[in-house]
Amino acid sequence: MRRVLLTVHKFFPDHKAGTEVLTLKVAQELQRRRYEVKVLTAEPPDIDARHACGPMWRDIEFQGIPVRIVGESLRLKGYSFEHEFHHPAIKEHVDSLLSEFQPDLMHVFHAQNLSASIIDAAVEKSIPAVFSATDFWFVCPVVQLKRPDGSVCRGPGEGGKNCLSCYTPHLIPPKKELLEAVANRFPAAGKIIECTGPVGKLAGSVLHELYAKSKWPAAASATVRRPEVLKDAANRFRAIMVPTRLMRDIFIENGINANMISLVPFGIDTAPLEIHSEKEESPTLRVGFIGTLFEHKGPDLLIDAFNKLPPDTNAELSIYGDVEQFPDFGGKLLQQASRGRHSARIHFRGTFPNDRLGSVLQQLDVLVVPSRWYENTPLVIQSSLATRTPLIVTNLGGMAELIQHEQNGLLFELNNVDSLFEQLLRLHNDRSLLAQLRQNIKRERTVPEMVDDIEEVYHNVLAVAQYNRTEGYMQGAKSNQASTAS
Repeated sequence: MRRVLLTVHKFFPDHKAGTEVLTLKVAQELQRRRYEVKVLTAEPPDIDARHACGPMWRDIEFQGIPVRIVGESLRLKGYSFEHEFHHPAIKEHVDSLLSEFQPDLMHVFHAQNLSASIIDAAVEKSIPAVFSATDFWFVCPVVQLKRPDGSVCRGPGEGGKNCLSCYTPHLIPPKKELLEAVANRFPAAGKIIECTGPVGKLAGSVLHELYAKSKWPAAASATVRRPEVLKDAANRFRAIMVPTRLMRDIFIENGINANMISLVPFGIDTAPLEIHSEKEESPTLRVGFIGTLFEHKGPDLLIDAFNKLPPDTNAELSIYGDVEQFPDFGGKLLQQASRGRHSARIHFRGTFPNDRLGSVLQQLDVLVVPSRWYENTPLVIQSSLATRTPLIVTNLGGMAELIQHEQNGLLFELNNVDSLFEQLLRLHNDRSLLAQLRQNIKRERTVPEMVDDIEEVYHNVLAVAQYNRTEGYMQGAKSNQASTAS
């Protein structure tokens, strides 16, 4: 029986996004094929991941999969800005875990929150490591290759120059967070700042400015060092699997060895989705959004475009997501929706268990994925197609590789509300187009089909590793014989 350690930046039960689902499905399929699997992950909070709390690590089991969770106390131990990509304390922990679990192979789905030091730990123990890329973390510290002005990016550039203006400022905590930390550590100073009105506010601003200036050199140094460290780490993998041609191109552009990269599209669990492929006819165009309610996913673009539809439009918009996960942005969405022409037709429906995804999609005529970043292969797109639900998506990245314009969906231009509005209006005015798009949707790739390809990668990597060990043993034996003869 083979043992495989899967790593991912976050995992169930508290984190349930696409990468987490993909990791879980692969783990379960490997387990079904008689592999012994274990998942290594972390559990940083969504908003503020700077406060150490709880145990260093803990073990749980989720749906039959054993999981090792690195806690915030370990993740923030001896914190430095370089810990995002190089973390000695986590490496030490993973060294111990590898000795305990003794995997034949490490399969990285994500290294964020754990750092590339997990690769160092595997390499030092001669455990082959492979990588399934789900976003651009090895190239981009904010993972989205999206600039603050909304433009897309192809990588850090020479000396990490593109990241210095985009990422480095985020390494310095905002004033509010800094003052909270000061108040927690020095209550008397916190009370002085809080109770002295304008003078206290000025003191707080000065304190934050001095703090930022003192930390900037180290933050900038970590930013500049990051690209080279992670390029070298990625090139220590024995194989890299990517789901899109775009991802392959960007990795190669940023110095990752093209010979290690193979195209392995994601698969999904289609069985619970395909039973929801028949839809009841509705005179109302039922538009949906399913995902994280945050800026990079573009739900605000969809609300604006929907509100541009004519007053007599017979349509409704259902938004599925947690407005409290990122409360500032969620609050803005609620206000935005309430002020629009079609406020009564926009419904925030919260979240739902993953096993309800098929029934939710069955009640939609079209799903909109208006993301502002390249995306890789959003599993919600594949899930929507599995229920024969057409999509409108941004003409960008992996989204545009999955959706062919006027075949199985429609494309609109990045950040362009008018372009999205035009596609919504087309479907509203021409329901035959919607029917045609549904007819063109093909069968989706399954998890077992994806794991077939993953197993082939495992087989090749392990065969090479075995050959290298044998060759090393033979060379050692010959050397010993030569020494004895002399």
